[in-house]
Order: sequence, then structure tokens, then C-alpha cells
Amino acid sequence: MTLRHEMAWLALLIGSIVSVRAANANAHTVPGHPRSARDSAARDEMYAAVRAYVAAERIPAFARKYGMKCSACHLAVPVLNAYGQAFKDNGYRMKNGTDDLRANEPGYWPVFAWLWKNYEYDVERTGGQTVQRLGRMRDGALVFGGMGSVSDKVSFRFLPSVYEDGFTFTDAGWIRYNQAFGTDWVNIKVGSNEFDLPINGGREYNMSNSRFAVLYAYAVPGTVSRFTMLFPEPGIEVMGHDRGSRNRYSVNVFTAGGAPAAHCTFCSPGVFGRVTHRQEFANGFLRSVRAGVFGAYVTWPAGPDSSDRKGQRRLGGDVEFGLGSDVLPLRVTLMAMSGRDDRALVPTAIQDPAFHAGMLQLEYVPKLPLVFYGRLQVIRNQRQAIAGRPDDFGDQDFQLVGVRRALELTSRFAWVVELTYWRQKIKSVAPGGADATLNSLWLGSHLLF
Repeated sequence: MTLRHEMAWLALLIGSIVSVRAANANAHTVPGHPRSARDSAARDEMYAAVRAYVAAERIPAFARKYGMKCSACHLAVPVLNAYGQAFKDNGYRMKNGTDDLRANEPGYWPVFAWLWKNYEYDVERTGGQTVQRLGRMRDGALVFGGMGSVSDKVSFRFLPSVYEDGFTFTDAGWIRYNQAFGTDWVNIKVGSNEFDLPINGGREYNMSNSRFAVLYAYAVPGTVSRFTMLFPEPGIEVMGHDRGSRNRYSVNVFTAGGAPAAHCTFCSPGVFGRVTHRQEFANGFLRSVRAGVFGAYVTWPAGPDSSDRKGQRRLGGDVEFGLGSDVLPLRVTLMAMSGRDDRALVPTAIQDPAFHAGMLQLEYVPKLPLVFYGRLQVIRNQRQAIAGRPDDFGDQDFQLVGVRRALELTSRFAWVVELTYWRQKIKSVAPGGADATLNSLWLGSHLLF
């Protein structure tokens, strides 16, 4: 290891030892939240340690623009820490005079790419009997997109993705007007917007998150609706926050993608909203607490006339605890959610279906760039729509454990590997009312440029 690397790791170690609160994207005191002299000095030590560390080695996209290492904003790529959340809420801006493209080197372009490939081994069981064992290389993908700020007032994101099977789609493309009316409390985004969920499906450790985030994608048994909170929806988002994003809100007005489009111009309107508050502590094992509530109401065409729309409701709350060190933390997230659909969305239904769901997630970073994580999810149908169905029909249990490590971090690319095991059980859906169970082992590699 060179002297440069040793100094970088020493700086990071100092930041871990002082164990102060997570940095926000503006290194100023929040009005109404005075800091003690001890807290201020400790925070200044951490800033100095982080600056020295990120200057030693730089990696792609924003790292190239601002001269910072990805770990400044990420607990483990792509999961954000508090500093990264504030940076995102600011429209991917540092607000230090370097956000405008004209302030950067002419050779810098706000583009990035990543490539992944994985192997998956699945074992499917029905009623306790194995019905299939299958191991295969799964379809990889290439993403080449752009994201960032082009001026102090305008930010953007565009992510075209190409899979090996030839399927191409554009995910979460949008343009945002920052600080409308001169305040951080009003930022307007137009395009395909991801919902501001407690754990974002697009910012998960596991690259196979379509199965990972089963709670967000859950649909009551028999429904014709294809709406899910897991994927971005086209519309308008208005969001706002205070300095450091301790208090924040977001409201999305959208039309659900994939709805039948006959006889209507705005076929499946919906609204999503969330508010959060984060409290930080200067001393002790408990470093931070973030609490939030969220909800969605969306309509979906029912029957032969697609202008006849019926509603779906999702309500939930979440709390996140940051424990131990701010640099090498243990993070615990709890979430609960309930849902209810109109009976007209389920053919032959006699009553409105309803369900409850819950989640526990643990994340631990023993040292950078290594992270261990696990998740438990449960979904319970409170009321079945169709007469005669078992009360537990469609109930789900989901467990996942994994480890993720960056093998290479350079000034031009990052190389990440990940090993994950998950088990998903769905009750009473197999022939004869048996349970269906899937066990999967997943090994993936991820390159970022």
C-alpha cells in the first residue's frame, strides 16, 4: 500500500473514531438547531477526514465532477447515507459554485454507465415437494445515461437500459426546476418519477431487486390493476426540504403506467405523498432516528368502459435507526403498510380486498467497502375479495441475506461483487391449496464507469 493510500485510510479511520453525526450537503448550522462547541469541533474533524479520504481516490459520475469518493454519499453503492440524501434532494447539487457545467473542466460530461451480469440457482417447491431445480446465467444489462445539474436551476436524469434479450426501456427520465420561488421547499420535477419510499427499489443493494422489493409490488389476489409503487410513474413531483434534509416532503401527481387507454385522456390518475423527519444525536450508541409516513391513492379502469375508474389505497409508516459509528454504521429500518382495493377491480368479488404488510431490514458496514444486509417481509391478507378463498390465500413470507463488496475503486471505474440468498413463500396458491416456495442463490458482478 502506498503512502497516499495509507493516509487516505487513516483519514477515514479518524472519521470513524470521532463518530459524529452524518454530514449534510451544506456544512452550516441548521436554523433552530444550535450545535455545542464539542459537536461542532467533532463535525469539523469528520469533514477534514472525509475531504482527505475522497481526495485520495475518486470514482465515476459525481465523483469526477466534484472530486469526491462515492462513499461520501453512499453507505454502500447505490444506497444513500444522510449526506447523499441531502445531495439528491438538492437536485444533485453541492450548492458551492461548481454545479453549473460551465464551472467544470471542458472535458467533463454528466454521463455514466454500468454493466452487470449474474448467475442464479433456483429451487421451487410445492407442498414441500421439489418441482424444479434450475441454475443459469441470467440476463445482464448495460445502462448508459446522464444525471446531474446543468445549471444552478436545472437538474436532469435519463437512464436508457439495454438487456441481453434485446428489451430496451427508459427508466426514470425527468427534468427538475430547483428552488422554485427561491426556496428549497419548492422543487418541481417533470417526467417519470420514482416514489420517495422508505427503501427505494432503485437504490437497493441487491441488483435483482424486482424480487427483493416484493412488498412494494404486491397486488391483492385476482386484481386487474397493474399499479405498483416499485416502479417510476409519469407525472409531476413537487418536493421540498430544509437545510440538511432533516425535514422533507414529496408529492407526486401521476398517471399509472400500463392502464387501458380507451375512452379517456387521463386514464389512471393517482397521487403519492411522503413526509419525514430526522433527528441526530451527538453522543451515544444511537446516532440518528428518521421517521416518516407515506400514502398513495390511484385509480384504475374497471369493466368494459375504461372511463369507469376504481380506487386503490396504500398507507404506511417507517422508522430508521442509525447505530454505532456514522461512518461504519449499523442501520435498522422498520416499515408497516396497509392496502385496500375497490371490489370492482377483482372479477366476481363480493367485498373490497384488504391486506397488511411489514418489513425489517438490517444493514451493517464493518469496514468500507464491505456491507452485510438482511431483510424480513410479511404480507397478510386481511380480507379476501372472492367468496370461498382461504383466509391466508396469497399471504407471503420473504427472507433475504446478502453481502456486497467493492473489489476495485479507481478514478475511472468501480467493480462490485455480490452474493445473496432469498426465500419466498406464497400460501395456498398451488394446486390443492398447497404453498409455493422459491429458494434462490444469486451471485452477481457489477461494473460502474
